Amino acid sequence: MKLSFILFVLACAPLAFAQTQLEMNDKAAAEFAKADKELNEVYAKVIGVLDDQAKEMLKRSQRAWVAFRDAEAAFRADAEARWGSMWPLVHEGVRGKLTRERVKALREYLIEEGNK
Repeated sequence: MKLSFILFVLACAPLAFAQTQLEMNDKAAAEFAKADKELNEVYAKVIGVLDDQAKEMLKRSQRAWVAFRDAEAAFRADAEARWGSMWPLVHEGVRGKLTRERVKALREYLIEEGNK
C-alpha cells in the first residue's frame, strides 16, 4: 500500500465509522458538501468587504481555484484508486480537504482585513 494512501485514510478518521465502501463514499461526499457550503458563506463575506476591482479579481481567483481543486481531486483519485470502488472516497476526500484549506485562507483574509 502506498504511504500517501495510508496517511489519507488516517486523515479521514471521521469516515472510519462507516461500515461499507458505499457508506464511506457517502460520508466523504457529505463532508465535502458541508465544507463547500462553508466556503460559499465565507466567500460571500469576503466579497462583501471588497471594492469592485478586488471583487473581480477574487472571482477570477475563485474560478481558477475551483478548477484546480476538482482537477487535483480527479488526479489523486485516479492515482490512488483508478477504476476502484474507493475512487469516490478519495475524490471527495481531497475536494473536502482542499475546500477546508480554502475556507481557512479566506477567513484569514477577513481577519487581516478587519485589522486594517
